[in-house]
Amino acid sequence: MLKILILEDERPQMDKLVAFLERYKGEDPSFGYHLETYDQGLALLDAYRCDADLIFLDIRVPDMLGMDVARRIRRMDEAVMIIFVTSLTQYAVDGYSVRAFDYILKPVRYASFSAKLERALRVLSRQKQELVLELRTKADVRKVPADSVIYVETAARHDLLFHTGGEAIRQWGTLSQYEEQLRPVHFARPCSSFLVNLKYVRGVKKDMVILGGTEIEIPLSRSKRRDFLAALAQYKGGSA
Repeated sequence: MLKILILEDERPQMDKLVAFLERYKGEDPSFGYHLETYDQGLALLDAYRCDADLIFLDIRVPDMLGMDVARRIRRMDEAVMIIFVTSLTQYAVDGYSVRAFDYILKPVRYASFSAKLERALRVLSRQKQELVLELRTKADVRKVPADSVIYVETAARHDLLFHTGGEAIRQWGTLSQYEEQLRPVHFARPCSSFLVNLKYVRGVKKDMVILGGTEIEIPLSRSKRRDFLAALAQYKGGSA
C-alpha cells in the first residue's frame, strides 16, 4: 500500500488527479494506495511525517511556491518521490535541483498521467527492496537511503555522523547497532570508529581505506583488516 500526497489549490485540478488515480486503480487492481490531499504548502509541511512514497506537487499554490515546499521536504526526506504538476516548463526543469522524479504539464491528460505513474511505480517497487534509514536527529526525522551513505563515524557523546555526498547527519546510537543493520547492504567496519559503504571504496593503501573521488581516508586497523578486506573482495567480485 503506497502513501500518496497531492498538493493542488485548484479544486478542478485536484478532482482530476484524484479521479485519474482511481481510474488507474480500476485498470490495475494490484495498485493500492492511501491518499492525502492539501491545498496549501504549509499545511502539507506541518503534517508531513516522512512516510510518503509519492507526492504530486503543484508548482504554484497561494501561500508558497511548490519548489520551496519540495526543498523543505527534501531536507527531511531524501527518499520520497516527487512529481511536479505545472503549466510552466521552466519550473519543471528547475525541479531537478530537488531531485524531482518527473513533471506533468497542465492541462493534465490521463495518457500522460498514467504513463508517468506507471514508470514511477516501477521505480518505487525497486526502491522498496532497498534499505532506507530513518535517522532521528534532535531537530527532526530524516529518511536517507542507505546507498547514499558513504560512511558512518563515531562522534562525541554517543552520537554517530552519517556522511552522505553533501552533509553529515548526526544521530544517536552505536556503530554495533548499525553494523548489523547495514551489513546486508555491503557496509563493513575497517576500525572501531568507522563503518564504510563498500560501494565507495576506491582502494586500500597500507593502513588506510580510500573513499570516493575526494580521497577521504579512513583508518584500517590491524584487528579489522582481514575481515574488512574479505568483505571488500567479496563485494568487488574477487576472492578473499
